[in-house]
Amino acid sequence: MNAVLAVRQYVSKMIEDSGPGMKVLLMDRETTGAVSVVYTQSEILQREVYLFERLDSPSREPMKHLKAICFLRPTKENVELLVQELRRPKYSVYFICEYES
Repeated sequence: MNAVLAVRQYVSKMIEDSGPGMKVLLMDRETTGAVSVVYTQSEILQREVYLFERLDSPSREPMKHLKAICFLRPTKENVELLVQELRRPKYSVYFICEYES
């Protein structure tokens, strides 16, 4: 299977599974790169994803009106960052997905 198509379908499924409403895509360095290769910003905006954030960014503001789709590699660092995030949630609900390259 084409790798670009596989990632595109996976991201599309994550977005669909989160249901209707405004969303943020919360990613790590590698998943940010993967998404930028398979989707244009205008394409993903049409799917109600209005914000793209890095989990490791210290300057993220709380936005309780957004759903978070967490598209992360299953690394120790990401798990630790996600635990910290969930202790003090910035978004209304979290959908956690993993990416294995």
